[in-house]
Amino acid sequence: MKLHRIVLPSAALAGTAALLLPSIGIGYSTIGGSLGVSPSQRDVRLFNNFTNSGANGNTTPDTNFPGFVGAEMAIWKSALEWGSRLHGDGNGDPSQPGGLGSGGANFDAAWAGNASSGGGTNDNIMSLAGGCSSGVLAYTETPIADGWRIFFCNQWTWDDGPGISVVGMDIAGVCTHEYGHALGLGHSTVNGATMYPSISGSGVSQRSIEADDINGVRAVYGVASASKPIITNVTVSLHNVTITGSNFAVANTNEVWFTNKNVTAPAGNPIVVLPGVTSNGTTISITPPTNAGPGDVLVHIPGTGHNTLSNAWPADLRLAECPTPTIFCTSSPNSVDPIGAVMSYGGTTEIHNNDFVLMTSSLPPNKTCLYIYAQDQSAYAPFGNGVRCIGSPIYRYYPLVTSDFFGDLAVPFDLNALPPGGQISAGQSWGFQCWYRDPPGGGALVNVSDGLSTVWCP
Repeated sequence: MKLHRIVLPSAALAGTAALLLPSIGIGYSTIGGSLGVSPSQRDVRLFNNFTNSGANGNTTPDTNFPGFVGAEMAIWKSALEWGSRLHGDGNGDPSQPGGLGSGGANFDAAWAGNASSGGGTNDNIMSLAGGCSSGVLAYTETPIADGWRIFFCNQWTWDDGPGISVVGMDIAGVCTHEYGHALGLGHSTVNGATMYPSISGSGVSQRSIEADDINGVRAVYGVASASKPIITNVTVSLHNVTITGSNFAVANTNEVWFTNKNVTAPAGNPIVVLPGVTSNGTTISITPPTNAGPGDVLVHIPGTGHNTLSNAWPADLRLAECPTPTIFCTSSPNSVDPIGAVMSYGGTTEIHNNDFVLMTSSLPPNKTCLYIYAQDQSAYAPFGNGVRCIGSPIYRYYPLVTSDFFGDLAVPFDLNALPPGGQISAGQSWGFQCWYRDPPGGGALVNVSDGLSTVWCP
């Protein structure tokens, strides 16, 4: 195992950080080997154990990096900058607007999200590490033929950007250099190249790879082939992802790769792969796997060559899911609970499933309840001993039901048994409450739960 380190030498008094590697050639250099085209070689993950607040100070979402902010976004940008084509429209980094994805080689990384630990030497995970030698900023463990691991040293103040004025060291700039080592590149003798053995200032300028870096990654992986699959757009709708581009396999032999929606264990392949996908060569339409989440989409055609994997394209797979029901309004105290009765749910709000379940807890035991529902979820008004959170027209869902000994209730909501006018259609939002008897509560002797807001899908 070799360590390719970025350090801060005594010369840093003038604002320079040196990058150490055993051999330096004319222009770019290589360390031998390359990453394969399998999901276990192209994945990039972060174990986000950064401790200073600036490392995760960016909380502004970006459509080119769906589902991730903070250090994750900075790491993701660093890997995709080496990609064969622009990532989406190439935007997302103010230091290189419209230019993210500059490699032009038969190489593309697959962002795989978060890992549960820093993992082993070959698990393709980045994380913060202690115990670094004096002056060391970060280092990459190689050889790369079976994977890599990158550590950032915790004695430094790290900043996730995305602006160009950072405090301390720039995660994205340092990571772009270190990931270059993971791809098989050594140092460059061309001043200003990302792989040059010194960094000026915070390292923001290293976010963008330069001509010599591009020549280096093309020397390792080849210039992007005309036969390489290309993604030019991805659209996401409920239960469907449509990928458009060119050079997809005209058969059911395509693989579509997705970012994992879960935090994954270090070992194993975290990329979500959907095999056996059919295409006409330019279009792929699929239902994404349940464990696929927001991130990148790539297409792999049969073969093991570097030119068989497409560029990465951002896709927000949250749009493929029916929105999760949410609580609105507030409950009022009742005879058994100072907070009052609260709503929850089971099943889904997908009409074709017809499996939605209305659930309520903290009710008085053995008391009658009637569920009421309406589309107007803003007409708050006193109602019994509580607050009615829905407005006219209000519909009643029968039959009357009774809470159990523990004050709980679960009632299947049959879409085929709704009252006239109260039928539910796709795209509509409806609010639900439980209207229940509570004689021990005094007052009006009845009360209502908080509200459950739902959006319904086909």
